[in-house]
Amino acid sequence: MKTVTRPQPGFTLIELMIVVAIIGILASIALPSYQAYILRAQVTEAITLTSELKARILEHYRDRGRFPASNAEGGMPRPEQLLGNYVDRIEVEGGALHARLGNRINSRFVGKVVTLRPIVVTGSPLSPVSWICGHAPVPKGMEAVGEDKTTVDESLLPSVCRQ
Repeated sequence: MKTVTRPQPGFTLIELMIVVAIIGILASIALPSYQAYILRAQVTEAITLTSELKARILEHYRDRGRFPASNAEGGMPRPEQLLGNYVDRIEVEGGALHARLGNRINSRFVGKVVTLRPIVVTGSPLSPVSWICGHAPVPKGMEAVGEDKTTVDESLLPSVCRQ
């Protein structure tokens, strides 16, 4: 009597190699996008850290009718005392906030700057003040205060900071 042998369940070597190749291709496509996402998230910390400082700058503007020229004039700590995980200083200059990247950020971005500037309605000092960051365009009928010193590549800025 002949015994029928059934094939063992499993994958052949070729099938496994094809699966590994597909996973490798997918990983090579996804990795650069993920790295850009991580860098964008680190740059975003610069914008988050300035939230409290914006309020102080607006307070100074409402009290004195002009934006503070420096951290000291705005009643804020020295630039090197305003820091975070990915920011090593925030400097006020003519009402604009310049956050310099450093500390734990990717070494390629140490020393790069993200600028946030107040924008005011032209000819109406009592109108609400808004803010723009990076290379974002100034809306029609408004003017930006301070200089944009942003040096971070536009592709790594949050979408609201791009042209």
